Amino acid sequence: MMNHQREPQSSGFTLIELMMVVAIISILLAIAVPAYNEYVNRAHRAAAQQFLMDVAQRQEQYLLDNRQYATALGVGAGGLGMSTPADVAADYADPDFTGVNNAATPPAFLLFMAPKVGARMVGDGNLVINNRTLKWRDTDGDNVYTAGTDKPW
Repeated sequence: MMNHQREPQSSGFTLIELMMVVAIISILLAIAVPAYNEYVNRAHRAAAQQFLMDVAQRQEQYLLDNRQYATALGVGAGGLGMSTPADVAADYADPDFTGVNNAATPPAFLLFMAPKVGARMVGDGNLVINNRTLKWRDTDGDNVYTAGTDKPW
């Protein structure tokens, strides 16, 4: 009787199988990561928009109390007594009050928040709101609403 020894079977994955798994994971990541980044950007933009709307609401209250709009965000003469929340301040500069015109009849304001250089939202455009409740994301940098170019929010 002949005694045949069986060769031990190798166990594990072949290099081809591992490369296929790596390729599939790479494709999934190529789709998922940009979608996730856009989701995070929308959340950051929404937080900044909400804050800018809060500032506009405080401006209207300030107008009722003082017969003019506030010219600053912080505490002090002409200020709203507010500060930019940390989650918004990470991506956007404080609201710009240079668009406040108390000499106009009636008084008017245009507030905008620009993305900080080097922050996540750079290139997203300024968030702008005015006393007529027009709100838009200014993509051309002039802080004037341009139909077809700027995006209302």
